[in-house]
Amino acid sequence: MTRQRIIVLGAGVSGLTTAVTMALAGCDVVIHAAEGPAQTTSALAAAIWHPFYQAPDFVYLERARQTYATMLRLSSDRSSGVLMRPLTEYFRRDAGVPWWAECANDLKRLPETDVPSRFACAYRMAVPVAATATYLRYLLNMFFELGGRFVQRRVDDPVSLLDDADHVVNCCGYGSRQFGDAELALSRAIVLRARRDAAVRGCFIDDSDPAAPTYVVERDDDIVLGGTADPELTSTVIGERQIEDIVRRCTQLCEGVAALQVVDARTGFRPMRRVARVACDERHPRLLHNYGHGGGGFTLSWGCANDVLRLAGVAPKN
Repeated sequence: MTRQRIIVLGAGVSGLTTAVTMALAGCDVVIHAAEGPAQTTSALAAAIWHPFYQAPDFVYLERARQTYATMLRLSSDRSSGVLMRPLTEYFRRDAGVPWWAECANDLKRLPETDVPSRFACAYRMAVPVAATATYLRYLLNMFFELGGRFVQRRVDDPVSLLDDADHVVNCCGYGSRQFGDAELALSRAIVLRARRDAAVRGCFIDDSDPAAPTYVVERDDDIVLGGTADPELTSTVIGERQIEDIVRRCTQLCEGVAALQVVDARTGFRPMRRVARVACDERHPRLLHNYGHGGGGFTLSWGCANDVLRLAGVAPKN
């Protein structure tokens, strides 16, 4: 039986996960990307499983559920860079259990005595967290072990590659704007990295302010502090006042942050779209799209990759 020939564009978390998923299903897969995984936006992410900025949505929920289940399995392999961490999320309004909490393990509501007065409630649960450099390298190595190939090149027109493959999958994130998607927008994120310290254990989130999501993420090799969501700002300049504001907000969530040594401040650019585009192209059915996840690239990665597999008409191997 002839193997389907697949070209995946992009080597961020969406591209790598899609490529691995299709290779696991028996496809002959080649990644075309202008940059390696370490140079992508994904490499700058906090890489915590969490539905940031997201209203209740059943499609999103199913993709997030599949991703959680896969990353939970990967967490048993230390070389993956994925670990399960306790996440404490604080809410300004008590709307009950988070709509996505059915995906997570060990959910419990914190007693009122453990919740700062400015919040209405808090929940704690176990979620996957990835050390991005380790995890992206793990995915790339898995892809190579499955027989995948990597071609470093910039693609200006994905349609031109259809003669060389049964399907081309566009996972180029904001780069897809040059392919004609005017719905894509940028959201700049400022993220700080701090040295690991016993003063911070676990992860903490307050995303009640869409312009200033606040999160503390303990990873295997560092602690990530964030952040910002600045629409359409493209400057990479980070002011001292912005760093101080992020540290201040994070310290309000976890007092131990005050003891941390910040070693790095970086900007990344989230590809924002009203709805992530995981679909066949309207004009070219063999061109598939998987991008526009905003802050949910890691949260949705495996679920979206499974949807792409179905769009290509490929049955997953048991």
